[in-house]
Amino acid sequence: MTWLHPTPFILEHTVIEEEIDRLSHVNNQIYLKWMETIAWQHSLSVGVDEHVIKNVGKVMVIKQHQMNFHLSCHLNERLQIGTWVEPVQKTIKRHRFFQVIRSKDGKTVFTGQSLWVCINLKNQKPTKIPTEFIAPYQNHPS
Repeated sequence: MTWLHPTPFILEHTVIEEEIDRLSHVNNQIYLKWMETIAWQHSLSVGVDEHVIKNVGKVMVIKQHQMNFHLSCHLNERLQIGTWVEPVQKTIKRHRFFQVIRSKDGKTVFTGQSLWVCINLKNQKPTKIPTEFIAPYQNHPS
């Protein structure tokens, strides 16, 4: 198993029947669901939750997704779903990266990235990413 980042945040997952499409592999939409799920779980793991978002009055929203499908995944396959964020300066944008590895052979089946933009909750306009959204990831480098 070779990760593209030295310390990704990882969730283990076993493919279930509801994720399989008519071609007998994981539907493309499911990868997007996994990206959203692991991004939120990673945020929660470093302490960036609804309370923090409400207190700073800002939130990170998706501007763009890039999804790269390398190999198919099938029913009951065990996967390692990993994510990490790029180091960030005080800007309005940040990239988050994703990698899915099939456990049985260690092969990367999917890679992707999302471009997130910080917005002010009051006016819905882009704003600089607050320290509260940066420091927790620096303290937990994954």
